[in-house]
Amino acid sequence: MARILVVDDEERMRHLLGLMLKGSGHQVSEAGDGHAAWTMIQEKPFDMIISDIKMPRLSGMELLRRTREKEAACPIVFITAFATVDSAVEAMRLGAADYITKPFEEERILLTVERTLKLSRVLAENRALRQQLSEADAEAPIIHASEPMGRLLEMAVKVAQRASVVLIQGESGTGKELLARFIHKQSPCGQGRFVAINCAAISPHLVESELFGHEKGAFTGADRQKPGKFEYASDGTLFLDEIGDMPLEAQAKVLRTLQEKTIQRVGGNQEIPVEARIICATNQDLEVLAARGRFRQDLFYRINVVPLNMPSLRDRREDILPLARHFLERIYRGRPFALTPGAAALLQRYPWPGNVRELANAMERVAILSGQAATIDQAALDFLERRAPGCTDPDDFQLPAGGLDLERFERRLIRQALDQAAGNQSRAARLLGLTRAKFRTLMKNCRQK
Repeated sequence: MARILVVDDEERMRHLLGLMLKGSGHQVSEAGDGHAAWTMIQEKPFDMIISDIKMPRLSGMELLRRTREKEAACPIVFITAFATVDSAVEAMRLGAADYITKPFEEERILLTVERTLKLSRVLAENRALRQQLSEADAEAPIIHASEPMGRLLEMAVKVAQRASVVLIQGESGTGKELLARFIHKQSPCGQGRFVAINCAAISPHLVESELFGHEKGAFTGADRQKPGKFEYASDGTLFLDEIGDMPLEAQAKVLRTLQEKTIQRVGGNQEIPVEARIICATNQDLEVLAARGRFRQDLFYRINVVPLNMPSLRDRREDILPLARHFLERIYRGRPFALTPGAAALLQRYPWPGNVRELANAMERVAILSGQAATIDQAALDFLERRAPGCTDPDDFQLPAGGLDLERFERRLIRQALDQAAGNQSRAARLLGLTRAKFRTLMKNCRQK
């Protein structure tokens, strides 16, 4: 029996699919749109999802993107009456397991479900393996060959000897938690606990309870006293990941804790001393958030004592092949393998928007699909070229025979970068390989022309 989530804004369609699946012995949950489905996915795991594409509030495509970004991945099969070649291609490019058009036959649905559930079981095994590898890697060195990472680690060793708060900044997937663990192990509190908490993954109503703990009876459901993460990490390191997503009310209490070295549990009055090394991380520009009133300026100044910037993988291309081989060695477990020159060139050419996390997942996918093959060639990585068909080395760019309008070209690049970054200038600057200051200057110049 599998847990299947059916997502469709038509109640009749949900009911029909539910009857089919329950008749085959599966446990079925229903959601009326992508937004409701996303809430359910975060609350409990599913073995697969069957979803419509066009729905109010949150489309099926956006639901697929969210599950991939948050690594809440389970296979998604799209079923829609509005089928086009473009939508089918886009769905498969984003990672959909299958694509079925309405009307459909029951036999086709059930065959697709059985095939997809086999993939789901493979994904579940991979998640378990990934967890084991992650735990084993807690003591592992940071793989690098590039100068930027070398300089960063030298600075991290110096920082580790001091008790100052550290702020690690960098794009998603660059390895900020790995650097935080490295600092913890190098520090005098390295024998203590390393306690990580993702501020973006906690309900805003529970952040204070998670961080500071609560007393019995502090709120409905608080049936016993519970220590918070600050207490649990005492004499060790507390890693506050995605601190930019912490609610403002909790930020005020964190600031007080950093200044006073004490906490109060929710519902309590006792001042409890805490001694924990604090390392924060974010993929956002906290200075910009502070200017917009979405992050406390006083907390930003307090945690920005020692800022460390994790470079993106595209800015440390010398590390791509060593990292790829490292991930493959872990997966193959001593079995021989080889990367062909074509495969190596493609790995170095690809922009890696998901950074090291995306590279690790790509190597896992290659190993699964290659089976017992000892040689990984360019064909085994063709999904990277499909994922970024416009990806080419800048050195390969050829000026058109008729020339081009450079000013217009710059304006279009700026507009596209801002669109992709949802208006975030810092992220847009990184997409173009520029500093934020240079990007803003370029924007200003283009507006004046």
